Amino acid sequence: MLGATQEAFAECAAFYRDTVLTPDVLDLYRVGLLFREPTYCDCTYKFGGFARPHRYLIISSSLKCLDEYSQHPEWGLCIGPRDRIFKVIGRHERDGKAQVTLLEIPEDLVGEFTTQTLSETEEAFAEQAAEAFEAALDMPPLAEHSTTIWLERLEYPVGVDDDGHFFQAWQADG
Repeated sequence: MLGATQEAFAECAAFYRDTVLTPDVLDLYRVGLLFREPTYCDCTYKFGGFARPHRYLIISSSLKCLDEYSQHPEWGLCIGPRDRIFKVIGRHERDGKAQVTLLEIPEDLVGEFTTQTLSETEEAFAEQAAEAFEAALDMPPLAEHSTTIWLERLEYPVGVDDDGHFFQAWQADG
């Protein structure tokens, strides 16, 4: 299975989604948790400072850039298929900002990622995400990601329903 795992993450890139989460929703994202996002999830490949106090850093190989189809190519809008599974592999907080790092897990590999202890691959991605968090704290937000129309696209939390519960979640084993 190691070959399939390496292949699944060989083409991964980082994507960003800034929003405002309630404290209760932010607390749901604990390292080791796996959950499903049933909708298309807007984000961007463009990196900058925080446009809102909370950020999802999404590591994925299935997100597609829609710049050539978008009325706003300056956004760097990316979306992925519906019903993706994510594992929380990091959470960082400082200076009133928080970042939740999500790794997209292919459906056929979920069984390989049900432990709370992060694998070497997950650790490497989490370390890179921590560096990105620190860098973002020292940068201004990109102007194109500070507009009301962009930020309204990102209001909803990833994987969480209107009642503050994950749509479907797996708690990682010890």
